[in-house]
Amino acid sequence: MSAHSDRTSPPRLDDGGAPAGRLPDGAADIVLTARRRWAPHVWWIALLAGAAGAGVSWLAPHGREIQAVWELVVKLLAFACLCCAIAFFPWVSRRLHWLLYIPFVFFTAYVIPRVSWFYYGDVARAQGDGFYTHLYLLLYPGIVLTVAAAYRIGGGTPGRCLQVAASGILIVFSGLLDVMWQVVNPVEIPDLIDAPHINLFTGGPISFGAAILFTLAHLPVLIVINLLPLDRWIGRLLGAGEAPAR
Repeated sequence: MSAHSDRTSPPRLDDGGAPAGRLPDGAADIVLTARRRWAPHVWWIALLAGAAGAGVSWLAPHGREIQAVWELVVKLLAFACLCCAIAFFPWVSRRLHWLLYIPFVFFTAYVIPRVSWFYYGDVARAQGDGFYTHLYLLLYPGIVLTVAAAYRIGGGTPGRCLQVAASGILIVFSGLLDVMWQVVNPVEIPDLIDAPHINLFTGGPISFGAAILFTLAHLPVLIVINLLPLDRWIGRLLGAGEAPAR
C-alpha cells in the first residue's frame, strides 16, 4: 500500500474557510434549523407587511418635505420589514441568482425611465418632488435591498444581511450625501444646509461645518451596528440548533 493511500488529503477551502464549491456551513443554519413554529413564516409575513407599508407610503401624499415624524417612521418600518423578509429568506442557494434579475427589470422598466424624464422632460422642474421621491424612495432603497438580497442568496447570514441593509440606509441618512452634493457639484458652499432628515434632529437648517460633524457622528453608530452579534441573537430568538420539542 502506498504512502498516499494511507492519507486523506485535506479538503480545499475557500477564502471563508468553508469547503470549496459549497456554501459556508452556517450560511442558512439559523433559519433552516429554527425550532420555533412561527420561524418559517417570518420572511413572508415581513414581506407582506413591508409591501403594504411601501404601498401606503407611495400612495399617500408624499414629497421632499417631511410633514410629520410618523411619515418617516412608516417608511422606515416598511423598509425594515422588507429587510427582514430578505434576511430570513430560507432558500439560500447560488442557483437562485436569477431572482436578482427582478430588481434589474424594476429599475430598467420603471425607476430609471421616470428619473430620466424628470431631467429631460420636466424642463420647468415643476415636478421636483416627484424626482426626489423616485430617487430616494425607490432607487436608493432598491439598491440597498438588492445588495442585501445578493448577499443573502449567495450564502450570507441573516444577521449580516440586516447589518448590510442597515448600514446602507444609515449612510444615506447620515448627511454624507448632503455634504458631498456641495463638494462634487460646481456650486458655492451655502451658509446653511437645509435637509429634511437632518432638520428632524437639529430643529432646522445647520451650517456646512455642522453638517460635516453631523455626518461624522454617525460613524460610531455604523461601527456599533456592524459589531452587534445579530446572528447569535437571531439564533436564540428562533431557537436555532435546539433539540426539537417532543
